[in-house]
Amino acid sequence: MPTTTTPAKLSRAEKATICRKLHDNLVVRAQMGPPEPALDAFIPQLDTTATRLEAHVAGKHAASAARAAYADRVEKADVEVDTLACHIESFLGNESHRRQGPHVATVRAIHAAAFPTGRSFLDTRVPEENAEVRRILAVLRAPEHAATLAGISFPMEWLSRLEFAVGESDLAYAERASARGTTGHHVNLGKDAEADWLDVVGRLRKYVESRASAGDVERSLEGRMLLAPLMDAMAHAKAVAAARATRRTKKAEEPTAEPSTT
Repeated sequence: MPTTTTPAKLSRAEKATICRKLHDNLVVRAQMGPPEPALDAFIPQLDTTATRLEAHVAGKHAASAARAAYADRVEKADVEVDTLACHIESFLGNESHRRQGPHVATVRAIHAAAFPTGRSFLDTRVPEENAEVRRILAVLRAPEHAATLAGISFPMEWLSRLEFAVGESDLAYAERASARGTTGHHVNLGKDAEADWLDVVGRLRKYVESRASAGDVERSLEGRMLLAPLMDAMAHAKAVAAARATRRTKKAEEPTAEPSTT
């Protein structure tokens, strides 16, 4: 099966590296002379395109790293919210199952109002879970429940800790969403830069390949040197793709083991 490799299939990072190397090659040639305005005109174009690609590659990596860090922060905050909510639900649940006591009936009512579906809300998405937690906090902090909670020695500091934890969870979730948006921003702008890369590199390649007339070995060798970053990357990508295709073919041709009969 033939393997088709085109410049467009190269990664954005590879495009940025190639563009910078092509730029540097042209700069060296221009410094050595002689002047060649049509070729030298590619130098600022390559520099601009390389700079854009490099910025978006670095920006995407930074945004992705930030997103991963925020995702870890979201998870840790959610664990704290879940744990504290479970402590509170369990405490009220245990008190509501006393065989007797002055506060059993009111605790049952408080438990039912705060946790009407038990802990099922802990399985929802973070925003929905946090909204439910804030509702629970409002229920448990209602003035009419203060005497009952004091009577069962409910640890009110748990409510303060839960409020802080849910605030941290909300903030971490929002910052993760912002990092996701930043990543998408670099992805979209990088696509525009890649389109420009295909244009300028394509035009450069055509121009360089047209410079050497038949039999002009020196110009031909110079052209190969100037385009080496692109052509070497293309050859490497083609070799990698061919190796993968060969492995897939061999795997497909491997005989399948017949089921044993006993």
